[in-house]
Amino acid sequence: MRSNRTGGLGTQSRTSTGSTTEELPEEIQRDVDRVAELVDTGFTGRLWQQTADELFGYAFKPLVVAMRHTYKLAALTAKSKTPLRMSDEERSTLHRNSADREDLAVRTIYVALETLPQVLKSGRYAPAANRGKNGRHAKLTSFFYQRCGLVFPRVFYAWRDEREDRFEREARRYMSPDLLLHALRLDAPERVADGVTELCDALTDMITRLKPRNRAVWLMTLDGLSRSEIADQLGIKIGDVDNALFTFRARVKDLRKNGALRVPPEIDREWSRSAEVLLLRKLLKGASQ
Repeated sequence: MRSNRTGGLGTQSRTSTGSTTEELPEEIQRDVDRVAELVDTGFTGRLWQQTADELFGYAFKPLVVAMRHTYKLAALTAKSKTPLRMSDEERSTLHRNSADREDLAVRTIYVALETLPQVLKSGRYAPAANRGKNGRHAKLTSFFYQRCGLVFPRVFYAWRDEREDRFEREARRYMSPDLLLHALRLDAPERVADGVTELCDALTDMITRLKPRNRAVWLMTLDGLSRSEIADQLGIKIGDVDNALFTFRARVKDLRKNGALRVPPEIDREWSRSAEVLLLRKLLKGASQ
């Protein structure tokens, strides 16, 4: 039923174009009347709960989809007062990790719902005065989805800080001064060759300079955790663990190749023998089939 009040939010039933007066589409008028009723009831009771559920259901899937595609997310957040800046790694994480996308979508919707009453009280949902996309009057659901885009950047930054803190905590938990010496079982009372100590110090320094997530991955790897255990503990995918391991190994390989990282002969020989044993095992396994 349309509001017939002479003032307030429920009076947006007509919009003037020149000398003619155009009525709002019925579904838009229902949204206008609903907003007026929500304001009157103070955003409490069954109508507010029903509205919040509908808005959540409408916004959740599009938000999850937008986070998979950079251009969609950029368009959604373009009018936010908080610019959205993401690294390539963060964009890749959201593209590949559905759990992270869903977590961010839920957080974003809750923040948008928390701020919605004040927004509606101030009259910012005004379809009679403001046309939406393609010149159409904006439905309340579309208006709310755009609100999600406005709050998304600050929700994302808070989410990112939480993850960084968790990675940092895990990294500190596994860090020790003699990290590599212990992992290589070279922290015995007998003296270790100077070249080995220097190599371990250099690699440890490289690990400590990694970003918190990659540093945590390597420290946990050296502590003997499996890839799946690391992924579960850090709340990331096994592919993220593999990427952290590969990136660091590639960096070490480059440093060795250009002479910036020296490997003592005794370790180099041991690595060569291990590689030969591994190759032999693969050859024997193939010959026995």
